[in-house]
Amino acid sequence: MRLWRGIAGVLALGFVAAGVTPAWACACGGYLPSLESRARASGEKALVRHTAGIEEITLSMAINGSSKKAAWIMPVPSAAKVELGDVELFPRLQAMTEPKVVERTTYWPFLGLHLFPDQPGDSAGAPPAGVNVREQMTLGPFEIARLGGGSATAVTDWLRTNQYVVPDSLGANLTPYVREGWEIVAVKLAPKSTGQGLSGSTPPLRLTFASDKIVYPMRLSKGATTPQVVTVYVAAPHRVEPTTLPIAYVKPELLYAGRASDPAMAAPADFLTAFEVIYREPQQITADFTFAQAATDDPYQRVVYITRNESGWSTVGVLVLLFGLGGFVLFRLRSRLRNRAG
Repeated sequence: MRLWRGIAGVLALGFVAAGVTPAWACACGGYLPSLESRARASGEKALVRHTAGIEEITLSMAINGSSKKAAWIMPVPSAAKVELGDVELFPRLQAMTEPKVVERTTYWPFLGLHLFPDQPGDSAGAPPAGVNVREQMTLGPFEIARLGGGSATAVTDWLRTNQYVVPDSLGANLTPYVREGWEIVAVKLAPKSTGQGLSGSTPPLRLTFASDKIVYPMRLSKGATTPQVVTVYVAAPHRVEPTTLPIAYVKPELLYAGRASDPAMAAPADFLTAFEVIYREPQQITADFTFAQAATDDPYQRVVYITRNESGWSTVGVLVLLFGLGGFVLFRLRSRLRNRAG
């Protein structure tokens, strides 16, 4: 499933069962596991593609444990086409953007022989008034509803009516999106068989919609109470850089920039730029991510240095030198003693 986190998506999670106290987690809005499942979102990856005024967001989350009751809420700037994505997408993106490994050889004696301490290495109900249910569908393990609302209150009332547990902060955090006329996409786990849950990586969900700029909604994430990790892959005709940050002083780390080798990244949106950021205080989020073309298309790839120490011959050499020096010193001492005795 290509849920979006790379650019126009914000997730808000609500439990399907009433009486469950929400606890925000996960970078694009939150993942709320049921109390009995103790499942938690450990990470999330999103691909955002943008070309000729059309944006496409694909998102998948990593779930530790198993949850039978979960839901997401995703605001998007305009009417969205929602469909399942390619389950192999993120493994391919990860392989494409991995750091370059450079091996370095050293010859320090004794190192690696475990003679000394280790050395550090390199480093669906009746909608309330004001809600327009534009579409309802089932995709894989999810029930999806596309909502247009006149107010955030109307949207949250619809969610409660349809068995979503709504966090107290959700209405206020949704208000800017509703005022700006964004569509609200509600996604709820719909297991095909009794007892089926959600674990591991969620099926990628893809949302496609019109947008004149590359935007990754983040304002719902201010309701989170735990640190948020955001990984965003942006595919566009050129390298991009952030122009608006959710928290102005928290800069994302550049992971990769270069022409994509994956056939799925068809031209013209074939330049891939990847970022990662950790929001340790998500309550300070005040804006969405936006991206624009960078000044250059200079490529970038991280480098990881692995040091391999060849200590065998150097250790032997040092031992020979020590024994030789010790023998010489002993010989000299004996010579002096003989001379004195004579």
